[in-house]
Amino acid sequence: MSLFQPLQIEKINTQLQRLNAGLLSAAIKDDTGLYWPSPYYEGAGQYSFKTTMDIFNGSSGIALYFMALFEYSGRQEDLKIAEDMVNRTLKSAEVLEARSFGFYTGITGVIYACVRLYELSRKKKYLEAAASLAKTNQENMINRTVKADFLSGYSGSLFVITLLYHHVQSETILAMIQQMVDRLTREARISESGLKWDYDRSKSSYDSLAGFSHGASGIAYAMMQVGNYFKHEGLIYLAEQALQYEMQYFNQESENWLDLRLGSYRLGLPDAYKWDLNLFLPEMKDVNSWAHGAAGIGLARLYAWQITGNQTYLEQCKTVLNRCIADLKKMDRTDFSLCSGYSGMLPFLLKFHQLSSEDLSPELYNLMEQANYQYEQKGSYNTYISANSFDYGLLSGKAGIGYMLLQLLNPDMNSVVYPVLPSNKAKLNVNIGLSKRAIQHGIFFQHYPGTIQLLNTPAPGFIEALPAENLPEFEEALDQKINDLSALEGWKIKEVFNFEREITRCWKAHKGYLCYAKKNEFLNTQNQHLPLIPDEELMCFELKLSDHVTFYPISSTWRPIMELKATDQAALFILEETGLNVIYIGQLPAIIISQMGKTDIDGNKLIDLILNKFLEKAPSDPDYELFKQRVTLQIRSLIRNGIISINYN
Repeated sequence: MSLFQPLQIEKINTQLQRLNAGLLSAAIKDDTGLYWPSPYYEGAGQYSFKTTMDIFNGSSGIALYFMALFEYSGRQEDLKIAEDMVNRTLKSAEVLEARSFGFYTGITGVIYACVRLYELSRKKKYLEAAASLAKTNQENMINRTVKADFLSGYSGSLFVITLLYHHVQSETILAMIQQMVDRLTREARISESGLKWDYDRSKSSYDSLAGFSHGASGIAYAMMQVGNYFKHEGLIYLAEQALQYEMQYFNQESENWLDLRLGSYRLGLPDAYKWDLNLFLPEMKDVNSWAHGAAGIGLARLYAWQITGNQTYLEQCKTVLNRCIADLKKMDRTDFSLCSGYSGMLPFLLKFHQLSSEDLSPELYNLMEQANYQYEQKGSYNTYISANSFDYGLLSGKAGIGYMLLQLLNPDMNSVVYPVLPSNKAKLNVNIGLSKRAIQHGIFFQHYPGTIQLLNTPAPGFIEALPAENLPEFEEALDQKINDLSALEGWKIKEVFNFEREITRCWKAHKGYLCYAKKNEFLNTQNQHLPLIPDEELMCFELKLSDHVTFYPISSTWRPIMELKATDQAALFILEETGLNVIYIGQLPAIIISQMGKTDIDGNKLIDLILNKFLEKAPSDPDYELFKQRVTLQIRSLIRNGIISINYN
């Protein structure tokens, strides 16, 4: 049944025909066929044009528009345009010597376009071209793509390569899937809740991103699609853990997930180094689009609800719906592009309309009416971008608007912005990665190796029987298991457990590369004049333990368990750009740091406390000044290394 009344369908068709005519009139034709140059920016307000291969705003994306037009119209000339564009793309230097490998931004997108063209034309040459591109670029797609995200990272490639495997059943292609699944498993990192990816220097963000294009939802969506295709519980488990992580950044007030990207403005704020979410929050809760925010995140949750039946995901989808409806009523932005604008809400609204009893046809129709009205008035679907009038791309420009019009006319169309793998009718029984239990145990062992090893003596194989689905549940079960042991058996294990639990707590709090790069930048700037500050002046400042450092005292009973040196008096857990560093310190730095919490303490007061209480030196003692110099020198060293911070205010 159609979503719209006949007159509405006629108006949508009129809008589509006008847009299509504009697309064709702007095409450039040469001996190789039609193509559309894409605008790209060279500086503020300055742009040029080039022809690109990608889906985002290049040839593959525009070809997908004409494929969708063929699906709806049945006109062979539309399919012919798509074929000509793909043929031209396959001969381009950008494909033959690829430098970008993601789904929407690189060679994976060309592979996807070839597979879709095969599905529509049944011409095997396109399937062969897709397989050839995958094999030629497999090393770059699997290991040299830095990001995990769906738009430009290897999780998007995992989805597309699985689609290719569905058609070719190649062992080489299957091996690529297995390697990508292994990398996703290997690169999962714990958080306060769930698991996250992309915490390295590839993303300028507060933490691993939320969202469909670059964040947790997109990564989860790829894993759910592939996991469901192969009936692999391990991948679906990882996907649900990614969605759980993302809920940390759901903002109840705005009914939206935070856009955690940090540009130069936010990073330039005076207190940015403190990494306080509230400092960045005002703008983070506003963005709602396919790429970032509720509209895209809802797509992952709709699919999670479909394959798991978990009603929590449905409730989250209802929240997404509320936010999208509120934005469409307000409609105070002038961006209707598929990636970042209002059109990006259509995939979620359409799918929710199909899966629920909610009638959203008025909102859907009005959205495209408003897009058309703006274009008639402004000549652009996104007035924030000066070159948008000349942008014919799929995610960024006019082809994307046409693509969404076609989606309204043909709601069952397999959309590239909400792609779905075919049903695995052959029920291929292949191993694509570790089992769910093996993945869980790998995470548990990574963070509690010593505890598990020691517990295996009084309780061999205990880990198999623990009812734990995630790390917090495992920690609770582990604690209970240790407490059930006798004091003689359990004290040593408890010591190791407490140590590893504190390290794990620090890992959970790690906010990714940029956080600690910014902190170190601040500390280095702050301390560059440290050698010029006299001791008397330095000790007048208030000092505190830096907030990325945790102090862990070592008892005399604990030292032999860990086979530490007698001089190792305490451990410091230091959060760094690449992870967590554990260092052991001697008596004097341990005494100094043990007197410091997260609150400031006057430097002179700190020295007096140490000299009087621990070193038992009074000002009248002949060695008092000598010991004071030693303590001061040690404090300087701790400041220089970022362990102690100075409050210069």
